[in-house]
Amino acid sequence: MTHDSPNAPAVPADNTRAWLDDVLGGHGDGDSLPYLCRPSVEDPQLLVPLRSRAAATASMRRHHDARTPREVAVGAAAELAARLGILQRAGGEVAELSQFRVVDELARMLGEPAIVAAVGAGPPRRNRKPVMQLLRPNGSTVGFAKVGWSDLTRELVTNESRWLKAVAGRLPAEIEAPRVLLHEQVGGNDVVVTTPLIVRPRFSQPEPVGDDVIVALGRCLGTEKATVRQCVERTGLIDSAAADTIDLARLLDRHGDTELELGLWHGDFTPWNMATTSTVRLLWDWEFAGEGRPIGFDLIHRELERVRRAAAANEQPAVEAAMRFTSEAIPADRDQLEAIRCLYLAEIVARETRLAGQGWVPDSLGPLDEVATAALKARLA
Repeated sequence: MTHDSPNAPAVPADNTRAWLDDVLGGHGDGDSLPYLCRPSVEDPQLLVPLRSRAAATASMRRHHDARTPREVAVGAAAELAARLGILQRAGGEVAELSQFRVVDELARMLGEPAIVAAVGAGPPRRNRKPVMQLLRPNGSTVGFAKVGWSDLTRELVTNESRWLKAVAGRLPAEIEAPRVLLHEQVGGNDVVVTTPLIVRPRFSQPEPVGDDVIVALGRCLGTEKATVRQCVERTGLIDSAAADTIDLARLLDRHGDTELELGLWHGDFTPWNMATTSTVRLLWDWEFAGEGRPIGFDLIHRELERVRRAAAANEQPAVEAAMRFTSEAIPADRDQLEAIRCLYLAEIVARETRLAGQGWVPDSLGPLDEVATAALKARLA
């Protein structure tokens, strides 16, 4: 996977329903089913099938480690409302819709003719894509399907499939990831279906994942010793759209010969992409995973996002916190740690540049690329 920004259509911001119809192949010829469209039929960021109460109830289960006790309680209330058949009273509009054609096709491929789908579009964002929970009438989940519809989202879906296959059976004992059930082209789009992970609601915040576990994740596929120069070449930074912004020449002049331990990184190791059970951490959303990254990247990224998500427009404090972060688990001396920090900033600038090519600038996100670029420039001065 490289960091180049592909030419892709703009992320739709105004007509979610038309976008879903287009991306999911329109509606099939089967019987119409009642769906709860939230917040509305014209802007269905979530579509919940209502014919089966069990399926509707299952579609309300969303548990991750970043949820507050209040959010867990609200989710439990939504599950109860679905079980009682009164979910629509909590908001949204009901519409009679036949199943999306892509769901019909997946049902055939998976040998599950009776499945229905809860469809999440979410608000407009740069890597927006439909995510479908494929449900049997009894409420059991067959899997979760992501649909890559643009150049960027196809690449992300394919990348996730690749790394989930790569880590299957090789993760540390403390971590579990979904398995890939299917990765196919459906209606011209790339679709990956992964197994569900069984999560139970919890009202207390779990302890953070141990630094040693995150380092073990980075080493689970093996590691190598390589210089910063080799890392830059292998990960595509040298050919990325952000190469000039990053000032790779100065970075390599300062750290090019520094040798680091390189391995796997998840790419978005954050509490909202995991759930804690009594025995393991369930870890999903591997879209940005990659190899040849310094051991410690996931630890630094977790620190950045921990501070960034604590308040609006928090990019500056987040980058500062990430640059201060250190851990005895990271196998690096002072010079190596400084090289890792600079490479991490370069990675973030490249990612933000890549996402910025999607034709939509979110009001809710601050200028992370600008802050990271300034921080890198200051460290290389």
